[in-house]
Amino acid sequence: MSERVATIESTEAATATRCNVSDYITEQARTRPDATAIIEQATGRRITFGELERTIQSLAAGLTQYGICNGTRAILAVRPGIEFVALVFALFRAAAVPIVVDPGMGRKNMLACIGEAKPEALIGISAAHALSKVFRKPFASVTKRVTVGRRWFWGGKTYSQLASVDASSFRAPQTRANDLAAILFTSGATGVPKGVEYEHGMFDGQVRAIRDYFGIQPGEIDVPCFALFALFTVGMGCTIVLPDMDFSKPGSCDPAKIVAAIEQHKASLTFGSPAVWARVAPWLAGQNRKFPETLRRILIAGASVPLKTHEALAELLPNGRVFTPYGATESLPVACIDGRTLLEKFAARMKSGEGTCVGKPLPGVDVRVIPVGATYMSPLPQGEIGEIIVSSATTTRKYFNRPEQTAASKLEARATDHEPRTTIFHRMGDVGYFDAEGNLWFCGRANHVVHTAQGPLYPDMVEGVFNAHANFDRSALIGYPVGSAEQHAAVVVEPFKGLTDPAMEDDDWAIELLELASKHAATRHIRRIVFDANFPLDVRHNAKIDRIELARRHALPVGGKGGSA
Repeated sequence: MSERVATIESTEAATATRCNVSDYITEQARTRPDATAIIEQATGRRITFGELERTIQSLAAGLTQYGICNGTRAILAVRPGIEFVALVFALFRAAAVPIVVDPGMGRKNMLACIGEAKPEALIGISAAHALSKVFRKPFASVTKRVTVGRRWFWGGKTYSQLASVDASSFRAPQTRANDLAAILFTSGATGVPKGVEYEHGMFDGQVRAIRDYFGIQPGEIDVPCFALFALFTVGMGCTIVLPDMDFSKPGSCDPAKIVAAIEQHKASLTFGSPAVWARVAPWLAGQNRKFPETLRRILIAGASVPLKTHEALAELLPNGRVFTPYGATESLPVACIDGRTLLEKFAARMKSGEGTCVGKPLPGVDVRVIPVGATYMSPLPQGEIGEIIVSSATTTRKYFNRPEQTAASKLEARATDHEPRTTIFHRMGDVGYFDAEGNLWFCGRANHVVHTAQGPLYPDMVEGVFNAHANFDRSALIGYPVGSAEQHAAVVVEPFKGLTDPAMEDDDWAIELLELASKHAATRHIRRIVFDANFPLDVRHNAKIDRIELARRHALPVGGKGGSA
């Protein structure tokens, strides 16, 4: 009897300390095996939670037999779909470490990231394996290959082979919260892409934080326009409908197909970058249609969301709300606000140059504003602009194989009797401030602040004024010479396609915009307006403006014509 009790207690202890987000699928398969987990809108393929769980278990067993397990770093180069979702959760369950590199970051950056990560396995479509044979050096560490689709001359296993493995005797490793789970590379939109180390507990914390804050329930229908978000909601028990789109180019999506997925499946939730909704909203308005009444939440993240997008979506979403979570690959989620509150309480302040309100920090998230570059964590007074730092259960602790960047981006609060683990604060790379009501205001990226003779100019404060103009889509504050301690400032403006009055010349528009700028403290020193219809954008969300590239493109010689701030 005592031996049996001891065995039960030891099993319960092991279960209590286990942490692995693949277990969320196991739970859904146990309670709702016949519920649909994934639908591919383009192909019509679908899979239930019971089928998904069995596939994950077989893949995990097959990966383990093949030697992709227990810390094996594996590049994952698979298009979003059923195989992608199953492989991610199978790698987690096998305690392998998927490496996710965004192919949209460009071949040079992508290959550099792969070489830096030194992967031991490559799991990908045929094209990815062929690429590895052309560019051999970054893949020199790869000894194991899994092909999704047709395997050619490179050998290894196929997805189909692994998915058919008998998993009846497979026992998943007991991963713990602080075990390495994945390496996710940043897009490199504001610098060199870096591999962010995610622990199992961080993923678990993200699932719980997103689920609880937005009240997401099993059985909901989600149309995710960002593939990684689908991994969270399917784990929560949602049916994910992967829309017919190129996930690497959200700014080129077909709005009709996004709306069709939402309408056909009666979605209650959808997620995408601002670039997606900047296409969907005008398309719906042009069709004199609105989102279906089933849609209760639109989540938008990846860059600041223009007020014009909020205004348009508010008219198109009769029974729902738009939410704009704030965060970064290194710490997400941090804060959030809904669009109706933003429009009712903060829009006028944003248009007058006070920055972008991103709402209050989520429960359990410690957000502070400190002097830029400070090595201590004492916050600045309310209303004073400084560097934003964050600590929470989802804040990552370091970059992979990047000790210098880790040291530059992290602040440590040493362990105490009350908090036995060292608390890590992440430097978000953003500047902002808290208002009197405890709302966090984003003023821009720290490396995009323009330092002029009259003082610093903050991108989101300056751009908020110009973006309020009805005839212009977006704007970007630039400073030149790039990297100079004292810079000249200009604002680059992108015309609203098809709306700008052709009878007015650029000089006329510039005069009008400069007059607008003169009315606000944040913009009164702007003296130069530039027009550009082709803003360089980040590859992941197609929404973050590369202001450094714009500055190089439109810099004038010092003392040149055009004036400065």
